[in-house]
Amino acid sequence: MLKLTRALLAKQVEVTLVSLSNNVTLPIPDGARLIVAPFSPKGRWQKLHRYRLQAKVLNEAISEPSHHFDLVVANLHHAHQVVTRSRFADQAWLCIRTDPWQELIASQQGWRKAIKRLKVKALYSGRKLIVLTEGNIASLARAGVHAKETKVIPNPLELERIHQLMDKPLPEPELEETPFCVYVGRLDMRQKRLDRLLEGYKKSKVTLPLVIIGDGERQDLQELKYHAAELGLQPRIRLLGHRANPYPYMRHASALLLSSDYEGLPNVVIEALACGTPVVSTDCPTGPRDLLQGDLAKGLVPREDTERFAEAVRDILGDPPDITEETLAEFAPEHIASRYLALAG
Repeated sequence: MLKLTRALLAKQVEVTLVSLSNNVTLPIPDGARLIVAPFSPKGRWQKLHRYRLQAKVLNEAISEPSHHFDLVVANLHHAHQVVTRSRFADQAWLCIRTDPWQELIASQQGWRKAIKRLKVKALYSGRKLIVLTEGNIASLARAGVHAKETKVIPNPLELERIHQLMDKPLPEPELEETPFCVYVGRLDMRQKRLDRLLEGYKKSKVTLPLVIIGDGERQDLQELKYHAAELGLQPRIRLLGHRANPYPYMRHASALLLSSDYEGLPNVVIEALACGTPVVSTDCPTGPRDLLQGDLAKGLVPREDTERFAEAVRDILGDPPDITEETLAEFAPEHIASRYLALAG
C-alpha cells in the first residue's frame, strides 16, 4: 500500500492512510495523511463485538466534513470486517491480498469449516472486491461468494527504487563472492512451508548455501532449526533474520526459492525477477503461475513434489531463464495507480 501511495502522490492525488492499530512502524510517504483508529477490546463482550466497536472508532476518527473520499480501499481481513460495519460499507472496495480459501477456510475441520465458509460468504458477497490474480476469483467462488463487482489489480513494482537498493553492499561481504540461493519472507511454517523448502533443497544435492531472510514467531524459528538439524543441513543454512533491504541479497543470489502452500500474489517473486534473479516456486494458489510464464515456467513445480522442486533448483542454477522487461511491465506503479483511480469513477 505504501508503494501504491507513492504512485498516487506522483499523480497529484490526495491520499489518506488509515491504520486500525497503533503499530505503525513503516515510514509514511511525504504528502500522505495518516489517521490512526485503534481499538483494544476489554473483556469477553467487547471481544465478541470488536469489529462493530472498532467501526465506531473509525467513524469518529474520520468524521470531519473534510474527510470526503472519492475512493476507499480496505486491505486485509480484519479491516474488511471493520469497514463493512462502518459508514464506508457501501463505498469501500475490499482488497483481498491472499488466497481466501486457503487463508480462511482450508485449515478448519468439520462443522468449523462449514461455519467459516458461511462467514466468508457473508462478508464478501455483494461487495466490491479487488483481487491480485484470477486465481483469487476462483477461490472466492469455491467459498460461494457472489461479489457485486470484482477487479484484478496486481501490486505495483517500484523498479527504479529496487534497482537503486539492490546495488547497496551486503552487510556480509563474503556473500558477494559466494554463490548462494535465498529465501525471503516470513518464517511461517504453516503458509510458507519451510520444511518443504529444506527437504527439496537437500534432495537437489546442490552445495550452495541457503540464505534465509525473515523473522517470525519463536515456535516457527525453532521448528525451522529442528528441520535443518534433522536433515543435516545446518552447515549450509544461514539464518540472517529480518533485513530492511533484502534486494542486494536477491541480486547476488543464484536463485530465489519459494515453497508456499498458498499466496496472494507473492511480491518476493516479482522483486526477485526485478533484481534479475530466477525463481523456483511451488505452483500454489495463487500468484506464482501468473508470474512464472514462458521460459520462467521451468521454475514452477507441483506443490507437494519435493523431487520436482529439487530438479527445478538444479535446472535453474544450471540454465537460468531469460528475464525480460515485458515480464515486469504490467506492474509499473503508474499503471497500477491509474487502474485504482479508474475505480473512483
